[in-house]
Amino acid sequence: MKTVAAFLFLTPILLAPKAQAADLCLLVARLNQTLVADTGYQAVPCPEIGFAALDGQPGMRSQAGAFFPDTGRIELAPDLNLATPYGQSFLLHEMVHAAQFAEGADQTAPCPAALEAEAYRVQAEFLHDAGLVWDALFTRMLGEQLGNCGAHPDY
Repeated sequence: MKTVAAFLFLTPILLAPKAQAADLCLLVARLNQTLVADTGYQAVPCPEIGFAALDGQPGMRSQAGAFFPDTGRIELAPDLNLATPYGQSFLLHEMVHAAQFAEGADQTAPCPAALEAEAYRVQAEFLHDAGLVWDALFTRMLGEQLGNCGAHPDY
């Protein structure tokens, strides 16, 4: 329900021709509530968020988002609609990575893929809470596949 309320509150803002940085920071603040509740990490400060195709980055052509630890920047696909819970879930996923790096989880994870598993888990819970059950299931399964540190899931 909190997701729906945040979505309804932010819809007029995010449907504007160009979302302003302050509008995106408002969305980040709302998504931080989910991040903190689902991970125990501290809220992340509003990062610089860009919208550009990631096809210029090796291995990122098919990604909808990326977090760059060196700069703290989040880059999202230009066609990602942040007025929808589906689009917001990708921003949340990248915010999880920002929180992981801020708190040193990248240094303590059993493997780099474990960081992906956690981000996909949080994204899947967000999608499920928004009523996007099939998207949530697919996202959870993808996270388990990508984040298994070499072990094979039992399904």
